[in-house]
Amino acid sequence: MLEFTKLVLCAAALASLSRAQGDLLVTSRFTDEVLRYDASTGAFEGVFASGGGLDNPVGLTFGPDGNLYVASGDNDQVLRYDGTSGAFLGVFASGGGLAAPRQVNFGPDGELYVASGATNAILRYDGVDGTFLGVFASGGALNGPTSFTFGPDGDLYVGSVITDKLKRFDGTTGAYLGNFVKTDLNGPHDLAFGPDGLLYVTNAFNKRVQRFDGATGVFVDTFIQDPAFSAALGMCWDELGRLYIANQGTNEVRRYDGRTGAYLDSPVASGSGGLSGPLFATFTPWPRLRALAPTPASSGTPNWFAIGGATPGALLTLTGSAQPSLLAPACSHGIPLGVPELSIGLVADESGRALRLWTPPATSANSRFFARALEPAACRSSGIVSAVLD
Repeated sequence: MLEFTKLVLCAAALASLSRAQGDLLVTSRFTDEVLRYDASTGAFEGVFASGGGLDNPVGLTFGPDGNLYVASGDNDQVLRYDGTSGAFLGVFASGGGLAAPRQVNFGPDGELYVASGATNAILRYDGVDGTFLGVFASGGALNGPTSFTFGPDGDLYVGSVITDKLKRFDGTTGAYLGNFVKTDLNGPHDLAFGPDGLLYVTNAFNKRVQRFDGATGVFVDTFIQDPAFSAALGMCWDELGRLYIANQGTNEVRRYDGRTGAYLDSPVASGSGGLSGPLFATFTPWPRLRALAPTPASSGTPNWFAIGGATPGALLTLTGSAQPSLLAPACSHGIPLGVPELSIGLVADESGRALRLWTPPATSANSRFFARALEPAACRSSGIVSAVLD
C-alpha cells in the first residue's frame, strides 16, 4: 500500500509540474512575431504578439507588471505587449544611443536592461516608464553583446561575441571587473546560470553548449555537442529540468536532458506555426510565487527544486530544512530559531522562474524535507512545500 501511495503521489506531482509549465513563447525573427506553443506538446497555439512596428524581434522578457517586453532589433526600440492577450501597448524604451537591441532583462533593482549590440553597451531604462537612465556597462573591450544575465552574486555577466569572452561588471555600479571567461568560447551567444550553479553558454560559431564554474569562470565541460546546431541562441529550462534551445538555422526549438545534455526531442518542430529564425524563448509566468516539492524526492541523489511566479530578474533564496520552523518568511522580524540546511541564491529568469539541483544527504532517507522560496527585495515568500525522501 505504501508503494502504491507513493506512485500515486509521484504521478500527481508530475501532473502538477506539467500544468505549471504554461506556454512557450519564441521570437520569430523573419516573420516579426512572437509565437506561442504548448510547452508540453509543442503544439502551435497562435501568434502571441506582433505589430506596433515590431521589426526583427530578438530578446524578450516579462516585466514586474506582468507584461511582455520585446527588443525590436531593426528599429532600435523595446516594445511592450499585454502579458495575457498579447495586445500592443506601445513603445516602452528607445533613445539613449540604443542601436540594434538584442537581449532584454529586468535587473534585481527592477529596472530594464538592454544589450545595445551596435554600440557595445548595456543600457538601463526606468522599469516603470522606460525613461533612459544611462549607459550601465561598457568598456573592457566588450564587442558585440548579444546576451547578458545577472548572477546569483548580483553582478552582471555579458557575452562579447566578437572577442570570445564573457565580461563581468559590478551589478550595482556597472564598473568593469574583468574577463570572467576567456577560453573555450566561439562567439558566445546566450548565457545563463543553470540549475547546478554552473554558467551555460551557447556559441554562434560551433555546435556546443559549454559549462563554466559559476564562481571562478573556469571551463568545466562541453555539456551539449549537437551536429544539428545552427547558430543556436536562446536557452531556458522547464520545471522538469529540461533545457530548451532556440536553433536559428533549422527554425526549431530543441530540448535536452537537464542532467546529461542528451538530446530528447524538438517540441517546436522546424517551421511550426511559421517559425523562422528563432532567437530567444521564455515561458509564460505563474500567477503567484510558488515552490514545488523536490523531485524525485530521493535522498543521496540530485533533486529538482522549481520556483515560479517571482519577479523576473529578482534575486531569490531557496531554503530547505527537516524542520519547517527554520524556514522563516522573507522580511521576518523575529529572531531566527536556527540555520536551515539548504540556503541557495538564485536569479529569476525572464518568466520569473528558477530551477536548482540539490542532493540531500543519504542519511535523510525516510524523513520529511520542507522547502520555501524567498524574494527578499519584495518581502515575498512562497508557501512551504514538503516531501518524504526515500
